[in-house]
Amino acid sequence: MGNLIPPPGRVTDLPGYGPVRETQLAGHLTVNETCGDNLFFWFFESQNDPENDPLIIWLNGGPGSSSFLGLFSENGPYKINDDLTLSDNPWSWNKRASYLMIDQPAGTGLSFVERKDDKSCYVKNEPQATYQLYEGLQLFFNNWPKYRELDLYLFGESFAGRYIPMLATAILEANASGLKKINLAGIGIGDGWVDPLIQEETYGDYAYAHGLIDLPQKQKVDELYTACEVAIRETEPTTSKEADKICNKIEEFITEVGGGTNVYDVRITGDYEFPLIAAYLNQQSVRDALHVSSAVGPWTDSSSVIADILERGEQNSSAYLFPRLFETMPVLIYNGIYDMDCNFMGTDAWLQALDWPDGEDFKSASRKPWFINGNLAGHSRSAGKLTQVLVNGAGHLVPMDQPEFAFVMLETFLSGGEFVSARESREAAE
Repeated sequence: MGNLIPPPGRVTDLPGYGPVRETQLAGHLTVNETCGDNLFFWFFESQNDPENDPLIIWLNGGPGSSSFLGLFSENGPYKINDDLTLSDNPWSWNKRASYLMIDQPAGTGLSFVERKDDKSCYVKNEPQATYQLYEGLQLFFNNWPKYRELDLYLFGESFAGRYIPMLATAILEANASGLKKINLAGIGIGDGWVDPLIQEETYGDYAYAHGLIDLPQKQKVDELYTACEVAIRETEPTTSKEADKICNKIEEFITEVGGGTNVYDVRITGDYEFPLIAAYLNQQSVRDALHVSSAVGPWTDSSSVIADILERGEQNSSAYLFPRLFETMPVLIYNGIYDMDCNFMGTDAWLQALDWPDGEDFKSASRKPWFINGNLAGHSRSAGKLTQVLVNGAGHLVPMDQPEFAFVMLETFLSGGEFVSARESREAAE
């Protein structure tokens, strides 16, 4: 095991770009020697103040989605051009923080399992995936200890609405038990899949409000939700693949009658496609530059193996983890308003169902408009350590659709600032 795995290390030059501007590290972290489970990471120091700026971990969801989707199409330092050269992303999040993307669990993206035909070598559920990710994070800090001193923020989207609170909770518990401390300072979740039973109930209202279905079709959606609810409740506390298939019929129906509506952005039809990412990452010269093992097959945006394994828990809720996090650290919950799959109405609903010390203040707080350079970027409300933001002009992938808004949102959150309206900004300046 491990003879095909080059050690992780510095990235100095990138095909299609040339010498890199900031300190970069990439490669595999072996989290299971017996099976050869290896997590791939790519780290970029902050372009601003790397000694003092925080460290952000970015995770895409899925389950089984590669975090390269976020790196190249959303908030990483580079965009891929049609000729497979790279251009600087003017709204890269590493202009404000050091940035660490991880493909996880093993089997996702450029992460891999050496004994790939041995089913026992893959994680079986999200708690195992959380433990694997925590081990990988500790290995990263052990290899480069100076980054352990930085404040750490966990960010992700979609199914990371489960990954992030689970990892944050694991870090808190490990810190309390005396393991090597990780300076967890806050979390951010975009268009998160958190409490499916509550979120899926909003699909009918959301689709009708956007003209995707009519009233008789809404009645059909509501009937499909009732079947979904029964399937989830019958299999609690751990849902099943069968329950997930039943619940998926809701969006399948809306997509069909809506003319091929993309449930992640109801303004468009058809699926998202990211062919340039695959074309770039499948070049041998790129793999050599990133210290990718020759045991890794072609990159794909999603692992069917991981998706199939974790599908059995896709209808579970992670909402119960959030009250402790709301009390402990700053939390940012944001949604693109054109995302139906993890829509803002569902986010409102699962937040409304939780109890925590500042919960009543949050539930009674009114949303305020949020302007950037005279443009209405969205709306926000907050109480205690929790901030919720709705982002205009964006679907499921907020930093892809509105990169400037997403960057300012990040800056505001990290600085502890307020998402204020233009009028409030002027009054404060006066």
